[in-house]
Amino acid sequence: RPGDAKADALVERHREVFSQYFPITRQMQVHLGRMYAADPRFAAHYDAVRPGLAVWLRDAIEASARAHGIDSDTAAWE
Repeated sequence: RPGDAKADALVERHREVFSQYFPITRQMQVHLGRMYAADPRFAAHYDAVRPGLAVWLRDAIEASARAHGIDSDTAAWE
């Protein structure tokens, strides 16, 4: 479930992978997660792996951000 230890570990791994290409803050990761769920192209990609994965990943990223003191409603791309 979003917010549990396994989900948090996957969110951290996601951030590590993206950090190989560009610096990514937790706030930036929130925006990526939202894009995965909102953009039909990204949603189709993730949901092809497992139905509902795009929304689950968004929710897991936002839960992790909140656990690190980030208000996901005001997260900025910085």
